[in-house]
Amino acid sequence: MLALSLPACIAQFQPAFAANTAAEQDKLRIHTGIPRRASDSLFSYTVEWRIDDGELYRSTGLSFLNASKLDHDKPEAYIAKKLWTAMKDGMIQLDPNWRGVTVIQPKDQPELVIANKAGYSLTNITIRDYSNQALQYELADKTFSAEGVQLALDLVYTADVEYLDNFTSKKAQSASQGEIAIAIDGQTPIKIKTDGKTTQELEQELAGKISLAQLAQTPLYPGMVSTDTRNNKPFDGSEIQLLNLPAKSIAIDISDPALGVLTKFKFKDENRSLQVADPRFMLALLALATGLALFYFWRNSKTKQSR
Repeated sequence: MLALSLPACIAQFQPAFAANTAAEQDKLRIHTGIPRRASDSLFSYTVEWRIDDGELYRSTGLSFLNASKLDHDKPEAYIAKKLWTAMKDGMIQLDPNWRGVTVIQPKDQPELVIANKAGYSLTNITIRDYSNQALQYELADKTFSAEGVQLALDLVYTADVEYLDNFTSKKAQSASQGEIAIAIDGQTPIKIKTDGKTTQELEQELAGKISLAQLAQTPLYPGMVSTDTRNNKPFDGSEIQLLNLPAKSIAIDISDPALGVLTKFKFKDENRSLQVADPRFMLALLALATGLALFYFWRNSKTKQSR
C-alpha cells in the first residue's frame, strides 16, 4: 500500500500551471535614430521574461554604433537591423525552450518590436544608449498606464562605459555641452541644457518639468547583471520614474556626447500567481519516496524469507 500511495503523494506536490499567457500580450516598439558620436559607442538592451508561473530568463543584445560608419541608403533601418542581429546572437546562448520573446524588424523599417511568445510574459526591459541617437518607445497604440507598464530614465556618464576599457584617462563627473529633449505623445518636447551639470542635477531638473514624473532614490527594479561588464552600470542614487504615464509614446533625444541614458520598462508580470515548487525540493521528495519504496520492498522480502 505504501508503494501505491507514493505516486499520489508526489503528485500533490507537482507545480500547478495557469492558463498560457497569450502571445504578444506584452509588447514594446522601439523607433531607432542615427547615432551622433563619431566613435564606437555602446548600445545594448536586456530583455527579461518569465515562463508562465515559472523561472525568469533574460537575454542581452550588444552593439557598437559609429556615426562615421553609416554609409547606407537608410541608416536608421540599418541601425535597427544591427540591434536586431545583436539580440538574435544573444538568444543563441539559451535553450530553445527558454526563448520566450520575439524581436523583429518590421519590413526593414527603422524600428524593433519586442513581444512575448505564448506561455511567457515580459517582466523588464533595459535599454542602454551611449550613442546619442533619438529614440522613441511605444506600446502598440496602448498607454503605459493602461497596460500597467512603469518607466524610468537614468542619466549616466558615457565615460562610465569607456573608462572600463581604458578608452579615457580620466572619468568625467559632469556633462559637457548639449541638450536633452523629451517628448510625450508627440507633443512639444521638454528641453534642458546640460552645460556641465551632474546627472543628478539634470534628472532633478527634468523631473520638475515632466508631468507625473518623480525623482526616485531607489531603482525601478534591480540592475540586470550581464556577463559583459559594460552592461552592468551600478545604480548612481537617482532616476526619473514615470509610474502611471497616461501616454502612448515617449521620445528621448540627448545631444551631449558626455551623457548616455538607461531607459527602463517594468511590466506587470501577472502570470506568477501560483506557487511553483522548488526543483531542489522536488528532487529531495523524490529521493525520499524512492528510499521509502526500497525499504518497503526490502522489508517485505525479509518477511517472506523468514516464513
